[in-house]
Amino acid sequence: MTARTKARIALETAALFALLVVLDRTLAGGQAFAAVQPNPLWLPVLILATAYGTGAGVVAAALASAYWFLGARGSVHESDYLDRLLHLSLHPLMWFVAAGVLGETTLARARRTSWLRRRADGAQRDVRRLGEVVGDLSATNRALQVRLATEQGDVGHIVALATGLAAVDPAQRREAICALVAQAAGSTDFTCYLTAADGRARAWLRGASAGARPEALAEPLATLIRKRGRIMHVGRRADRVPLQGVGVAALPLRRDGSDEAIGMLVFHDLPFRALDTFGLAGLVQIGAWLSPLLADAPRVASRGGGVGLVA
Repeated sequence: MTARTKARIALETAALFALLVVLDRTLAGGQAFAAVQPNPLWLPVLILATAYGTGAGVVAAALASAYWFLGARGSVHESDYLDRLLHLSLHPLMWFVAAGVLGETTLARARRTSWLRRRADGAQRDVRRLGEVVGDLSATNRALQVRLATEQGDVGHIVALATGLAAVDPAQRREAICALVAQAAGSTDFTCYLTAADGRARAWLRGASAGARPEALAEPLATLIRKRGRIMHVGRRADRVPLQGVGVAALPLRRDGSDEAIGMLVFHDLPFRALDTFGLAGLVQIGAWLSPLLADAPRVASRGGGVGLVA
């Protein structure tokens, strides 16, 4: 109960008893309404107990009893002591009993109302959360439908690209491989380095956005990629320094069925989602199907220091 509520109860109690005292003094001779039945002193007890509970009702009963004892003594004419005691005590006893019963009923109703209000608030919160979840699910469903439609279109596109792998022209095969890597990785900023006759890793295949990337991969990084034998990416703290200024991921390309490194695939830029668990697994899978394609193609060192395909 707040201080404001206590002040309101005190003000209402004072107003009720002040009104009753004025009426008693002016209309009932100042004898605490002893001749009036039912006694008007019931009013503050009933009102306060019903409105505010047991505490306010008991206070009203105590004030009514005190005023009753002060004013009703002159109206008692019984000669027997017990009769006089019963006459004076009957009303206060009933007031306190009524204050307790009505007050506890009021408090129980208030507790029940508060509990129901909390349940209603909780239900409203649950409805809001449910609405948010339904909205999220609807958005996810739409995104999945769009993705499914896109992937269905991508399947035909990938099949069309894969047919280029059987081309007789080495340049067409190279373009087909480049397009497949870009489609699978979601990035056109990559370079495939193959080991040249001089032992250095030189660019053989570039994505559409990798034209300005180095022609030859730095020997320390190339050696590290071959040595580690796994994908390196900036999501791993130990790989950030070697890849700084070069790319975000690099993986070795090994000859099928052996540990011999025939080259490496460096992604200079990738979408953020490509560095999660599924994205990294997809990059590893690219290396798995790209390595046989490179191993089956004869390679010779070109006069310019690069690597080229020969038919």
